[in-house]
Amino acid sequence: MSSELENFVGLSSVLTGISTERLAPAIDQVGLPPLFLEFITPRITPDVLSTLLTQYANLAGDNQSPDQIAQAVLMDGALPADTQTAKAARSIMKLWLLGVWYQPYDAASFKKDEQTVVSDQAYINGWAWKAAQAHPMGYSEMFFGYWNTTPPSLEDYTGVAANAQQGASS
Repeated sequence: MSSELENFVGLSSVLTGISTERLAPAIDQVGLPPLFLEFITPRITPDVLSTLLTQYANLAGDNQSPDQIAQAVLMDGALPADTQTAKAARSIMKLWLLGVWYQPYDAASFKKDEQTVVSDQAYINGWAWKAAQAHPMGYSEMFFGYWNTTPPSLEDYTGVAANAQQGASS
């Protein structure tokens, strides 16, 4: 992997909480990281991308924790940062989770708030499906009647250990 791609995957891991090994496995039949990087570069501009990846690389090089890096990229004190890099980072998070690019600001011919499904594979392999232990409508690699068995744990899908803390109740 190129250092730009490595930094993109590292930044993506920090932003999503999903390990780099899961975002960019050694044997990757889908190849989302280079696809995503190529797709977003003109949309957030090479200058903003370079600034964002340099910020990540510097913070990672200073041995900052993933949480500290995410805070530095996304926040301005206690408030969400309103910079182009922070907006781009939020769109990168959505891209990994949903397989959809949400244009964070005007850049060249790309207009703020445009939405684009990057590819069928990006949509099918969105991490939101794994977190929900589900699959997109009209697509499943499971066998007929799979819904009758207990699904694997969330940790099996995401690699993030479950904790004893309960989520929000409905």
